[in-house]
Amino acid sequence: MIPPRLHAALDAVSAATLVLLPRALRWPARLSRPLALAGLGVAAYSLATRYRRGQGRGIDLDRHRMLDAAQGAACLAAGLREERPGPRAFLTGYGGFSLAAAALTSPEGPQGIPLPPGATAAAATIGPDLMRLRCGIVNLAFIGAPGAGDRAWFLVDAGIAGAASFIRAAARARFGSARPAAILLTHGHFDHVGALEQLAREWDAPVLAHPAERPFLDGSRSYPPPAPEVGGGLMAELSPLFPRGPIDIADRLADLPPDGLVPGLDGWRWIHTPGHTPGHVSFWHEATGRLVAGDAISATRQESAASAALQIPRLQGPPAYFTTDWQAAGNSVRRLAALRPRAMIAGHGPALAGPGFQAALDRLADGFAALGLPPDSRYASALPPA
Repeated sequence: MIPPRLHAALDAVSAATLVLLPRALRWPARLSRPLALAGLGVAAYSLATRYRRGQGRGIDLDRHRMLDAAQGAACLAAGLREERPGPRAFLTGYGGFSLAAAALTSPEGPQGIPLPPGATAAAATIGPDLMRLRCGIVNLAFIGAPGAGDRAWFLVDAGIAGAASFIRAAARARFGSARPAAILLTHGHFDHVGALEQLAREWDAPVLAHPAERPFLDGSRSYPPPAPEVGGGLMAELSPLFPRGPIDIADRLADLPPDGLVPGLDGWRWIHTPGHTPGHVSFWHEATGRLVAGDAISATRQESAASAALQIPRLQGPPAYFTTDWQAAGNSVRRLAALRPRAMIAGHGPALAGPGFQAALDRLADGFAALGLPPDSRYASALPPA
């Protein structure tokens, strides 16, 4: 954590740099004017900030960090588009600095459990008919043996926006020209449905999801605002910038059947695991003890940008910044732990398997109030007592 006095001094330097440096270097008005306005904005929200908790009125550090993160992301994006080397270096450097400041002042997120060596699963451990595909910061899964025929395999989730060609290429390498029988959704957050509309249209495939998730998939309703105050790192701080609006795939959307079966997928069942979203589901193969958990459980600290990018193994509850019902989330973790899974593909992080994974999952389930909850959330009414 950056001490409050140092944080205030860095904000003053930032504001002065944004206002004065572009003019001193005689940058064109198209750059110097927006940067000067940004500097005045930094000065304004910094003067209004309570750098110590409990100090009078004004902007608290949670909101201040969100403004730092948003400004940093904007400067970094502008720098990547800038052609002149000097302004490009300044914008990207300043953007990185602001993002780092937001991350370094972020409170600790959910504690989670470090995983022992050997808890990550090799592809062979997951099984020949189940494949994890990493798609940026998120995972999706193919269910079906290599070479499965047309309409004889299933896709679970659809990754981030722009990933359609990547997912399509991976499917072609595994199944040839065969199309999936259906696309199964754990839930409808932006990083799980990014390529959904395009792939469902190209493959002429139905999309199956829980009925409680339907409003977010038929254009009816946006997800609730995120909770960046949960802490844990830059992903949490940037969460107000993440899309949360609904998509509309009503013409291809069907409800998962109430009996828990997945039509056409022998041996697999879906399990309602709400908390992260109202209609979140996981997929379970009892005979082999394999679990596709979605975001009910994370296998890395998803609130941290470094952990999300590097997929550093750590057993956590659902990504905290987008979780709105913590009582249900804890119940879902306990329900999945009670299945005693032998291998798991989570929505984020590496695949996990073995006794070390099982022991960590038991610990997370038994101690979820201490290990799985964030220190703070705007959805605090949904936080069970510690």
